[in-house]
Amino acid sequence: MNWLEIAVSFAMVLVGVITYALRNTPNPYVGVRMGYTYLSKEAWRKANTFAGIYCVAVGFALLALSVIFQPPNLVFLSILLTSVAILAVLSYRIAKETYEMEDLKAPIKSAKPLEKIDVKPYLLVQLISVILYLILVSALWDEIPSKFAVHFNVSGKPDCYADKVVGAVILPLLTMSIVPAVTVLSSKEPFSTKGRKPSFEFLVGLQLFIVMAMVLVLLYNVGWVCGELIMWSVTVSVVFLIIWVAWLWSKSRGRNI
Repeated sequence: MNWLEIAVSFAMVLVGVITYALRNTPNPYVGVRMGYTYLSKEAWRKANTFAGIYCVAVGFALLALSVIFQPPNLVFLSILLTSVAILAVLSYRIAKETYEMEDLKAPIKSAKPLEKIDVKPYLLVQLISVILYLILVSALWDEIPSKFAVHFNVSGKPDCYADKVVGAVILPLLTMSIVPAVTVLSSKEPFSTKGRKPSFEFLVGLQLFIVMAMVLVLLYNVGWVCGELIMWSVTVSVVFLIIWVAWLWSKSRGRNI
């Protein structure tokens, strides 16, 4: 049983519950935060109502998938990313359509202008972390075994392997590209708006967590660390991220735009 996948599933459920709880409270920290939801409280309410229910449903579906079928990490990650992509598209459409319907009935002067935020510092930190990982891979390349462990059970023992290039380079790069892609997407109109720095700081923290996990897996394969250290480090990091989300939620309660 993969406890990391189970933790991610529960985290998705938690995000859904928090998002649904704040569906009537626009804020710069928690929920579907894009230009249209900041321009309209009704757009915020509808988009976050959908997102909250969707995340809870997906979280429980992923939990069942992890417990019953125990898919390889790559399969689980693909399903997770597809679900997030669907959530982003549908939430965006709901918010856009709701805002446009309101805009037809309201004077033009009532619209709030969108203000972009400079995400270059956040993106730079994320990309540097990827570069540092690649430098480490290059330095240890001769020590990396041809049979690369990519999946670990609850006791920290590897139970799935991949080719050296796939396990040490391709899969980590695909995984580490997710957060930078979300950062770039979130900086574009009509997604961006003023006052969202905590969201980008969280993305930086999430990226560093992902890179840390990739580094630990790499070091395990070259014999520098044990599997138990990977499981404990990932577990502690996931708990920390959940606490961070809960803190952002508590900070956002009662705040309105």
